[in-house]
Amino acid sequence: MNERPHVIIHPSDLAQSDWVRCVLPFMQYLCPNEQMIFPSVTQIGCNNKEILKRTSIVVIQRPTSPAKMNLVAMYAQLKRECGFKLVTDIDDLQWELSPIIKDAAKAVPNIEQIIKGNLKNILPKFDRVICSTPYLAKRLFMDLSVIAKVMPNGVPRSLFGVHKRTAAFTGVPKVMYAGSAGHVTEKDVGDFAGPWIPWLRKRIEEGSIDFSVFGEPEFLKGLEGKYTSIPYTSMMQFPATVASFKPDFYLAPLCDINFNRAKSDLKLKEAAVLGAVFLGSDFADGPYGYAPKDQLVPVDASVEELDAKFNALCQPENYMAAIAWQNNSLEEGHWLHEDPEFQKMFRSVYFG
Repeated sequence: MNERPHVIIHPSDLAQSDWVRCVLPFMQYLCPNEQMIFPSVTQIGCNNKEILKRTSIVVIQRPTSPAKMNLVAMYAQLKRECGFKLVTDIDDLQWELSPIIKDAAKAVPNIEQIIKGNLKNILPKFDRVICSTPYLAKRLFMDLSVIAKVMPNGVPRSLFGVHKRTAAFTGVPKVMYAGSAGHVTEKDVGDFAGPWIPWLRKRIEEGSIDFSVFGEPEFLKGLEGKYTSIPYTSMMQFPATVASFKPDFYLAPLCDINFNRAKSDLKLKEAAVLGAVFLGSDFADGPYGYAPKDQLVPVDASVEELDAKFNALCQPENYMAAIAWQNNSLEEGHWLHEDPEFQKMFRSVYFG
């Protein structure tokens, strides 16, 4: 019997990547499980020593805010007496932000240096540091002298549903961008640099794609009514909302910056579980570099080159070949939260 069945998870919020990184994977253990793990998700610190003596790990995500740093300090004082391990998860290159995020945080001067200084002070208090990608682990070691374990992102089939595509689409293809509209602004096209915006506008105007996107991005101004604007939704509703549109293609444009090198391949995994063909950006050390080149668009590609890639993938034989590769990767790569091998890796990384 597990004498320390409890896991306490402190997400930074309940709306963003914390769901993907920790909350949803740990929810697999809300059901009876042979490891006898009982997770608790809370933003309230626990200083009850009797509970902590039955706790195996305390996970604190994004521990750089003053409140989180105080929480870390409290647990650091209790962990030796109570015997639990203190764990953190880093999922972004927070000390080298994208220009758009940095501009949004301009009210805080030197935000990157502040975050880097906070991480240098707080990370040594943890017994285990976990991150989402090998590139991010490399930067943690190079910039902060921290050794991190990599836990790749997965996707929950229980929330996205089961979408086994057995035939190529017919008619006008349904194309979706399910990333954050915050990755592009009126002044900075951000992740949509290169051919993406002119290609999308051309395709939407001529009616050759049925495009859907969360919100109303500035770069589609003047095309209102010609594409579907999806209302913003919570992370728990996101999988079912995306699945309800039954996309044929799932776009993942990224610009060539270090912040994006640290990103995970999550959008490719979402495409696979949705039964949609992935089409994303390609650059050195980018997150999707292992995908077939037919499904990758170089950041310096022209509109004509992107058009050619898309037209080729629309051919039924090529489309189903891409779906087959994604399905195979989904199974053999153990991308699903429900996959016993994913759970085994998750336990190994988080519990040691």
